[in-house]
Formats: sequence, C-alpha cells, structure tokens
Amino acid sequence: MLSVLMAAMLMAAAEPSASAAADAPAPAGAPATQAKAAKPKGSEKVCWDERPTGSHISKHFCATRDEREKMEQDAQAAVTSRARSQPPGGLGPSR
Repeated sequence: MLSVLMAAMLMAAAEPSASAAADAPAPAGAPATQAKAAKPKGSEKVCWDERPTGSHISKHFCATRDEREKMEQDAQAAVTSRARSQPPGGLGPSR
C-alpha cells in the first residue's frame, strides 16, 4: 500500500515543465563540470524499482532526492494519520 501511495504522489507532483528543464542540455559555452556544480544538493535524480502489493511485476520510478524524501514523509504522515483515526482495538466503523 505504501508503494502505491508513493507512486500516486510521485505522479501528482510531477510537472512536465520541471522535468523538461532538468533534462535540458547545458549551454554550449559552459563546461559540464560547471553545470553539475550549479545544481542544488537535493536536485540529483535517483531511480528505484518497486513492486506494488499483490504484483510480481516491478515498476521503475525516477525523481530527485528532495522529491523522494517528500514522498516518503507524506506517505509516513498518511499512515500515521490513518492509524490515529481508527478506534482502539483496530475495529473501524461498520459499513
């Protein structure tokens, strides 16, 4: 469930203009080392594979380190708030 929640947040947070700007090549006059040095610390892209619950097929995701940390924090907050909203004993409201 956590991986599905993180995937949904990743898709909701992704902006086409932000990814296009990140993939744009450095200007012709600037060396590649200067382009890397200009990036903020958490803006490097990381990729990972996740298997959604109930599936044997992995999905590949990519995001910046800051986005990944934000997704993990949001997912943890969602799990915590869900646990707090349930009454003691784990029995939720009857439907």
